[in-house]
Amino acid sequence: REEAFHSQVRSVRAMAPPVCDISFEDNSHGVFLAGQTIVGQVDIQVPKAKKVRSVYLRLTGQGSCKWAETRETGSSAVFSSREEYAAHTVVFLSGSSSESSEEVELGEGSHRYRFSYRLPPECPTSFEGDFGYVRYTIRIVFERPWKYDLTYKIAFTVVQQLDLNRISPPLNEAIVKENMRQFSCGPCRSAPMIMTVCVPMTGYVPGQLVRVTVDIMNKSRKDISEVKLKLRRQVKYLSQSPSERSKTVFCTLVKYQCSGVDRDRSAGYERRLLIPPEPPTRSSTIIRIEYFIEIIAKVVGLHASPRVKIPITIGTVPLANLNKSQEQSSVVDGNPLLRGV
Repeated sequence: REEAFHSQVRSVRAMAPPVCDISFEDNSHGVFLAGQTIVGQVDIQVPKAKKVRSVYLRLTGQGSCKWAETRETGSSAVFSSREEYAAHTVVFLSGSSSESSEEVELGEGSHRYRFSYRLPPECPTSFEGDFGYVRYTIRIVFERPWKYDLTYKIAFTVVQQLDLNRISPPLNEAIVKENMRQFSCGPCRSAPMIMTVCVPMTGYVPGQLVRVTVDIMNKSRKDISEVKLKLRRQVKYLSQSPSERSKTVFCTLVKYQCSGVDRDRSAGYERRLLIPPEPPTRSSTIIRIEYFIEIIAKVVGLHASPRVKIPITIGTVPLANLNKSQEQSSVVDGNPLLRGV
């Protein structure tokens, strides 16, 4: 029985695949800036010696978008785009260079391999969306004879720096927008409803607060049931195949709901919207990301509700030389997107 037990153990060890661990040097979070050098190591535990054609590392950075649309004829069309931002391969173990199919033994026990790679400075920030993504991955591939390749994979995050102080026109100036609406015309025309919105600046980093001030003077004959303040993200996906086409997706990141304003009344609101850990504003060939503040005065009845939109830019380096009012939009807890860099 003991011999049978040891035979089973040897059989299990022979069948067990290698165990692979990928780690980064001095960077446990796996977050890197574009242009930064990635340094890491691969630890492989092999229960029993195995024959392989090669063992290699492949680092890739890719952007992709894809969606389907139904034509008027009822048929569907798939639109897509793809970009490559980074590509790097390191061969740890292989047979003869002249015979790519030659086998080599991966010995039993522990194996450690180191790697390094400088990310291209133009790499865009990692992103996962409804119809597209920007992903960076490292794969360890065991190329095996007469079997499917064995692959271990991890993802890491890349952040493209966006210095808000280098953007023109300047983002450190207050912006005020107004929407005046009359809900009737002709001899029945009433006084207008006027909504005024102000933000002290239009450039922020994750962790900062956007101080939004809203003043509503409702001289109309309609009640406003509620006022909504939102921070929204707009992502536009752009296809290159089979033709150029775009698809836009909106997402509400932060929302406040305030009380309404009765007719012949006025009201003021001030709210602070916390910028969440979001990728910077960007414009690329296949994925464009923009942000804006939206204020909606919900009108009772069938009338369209007045809206005010104020575009803002989200970056990674905050604005400097702010006045006292702007400093109230200060960093609360650093930039969450850059933790681990």
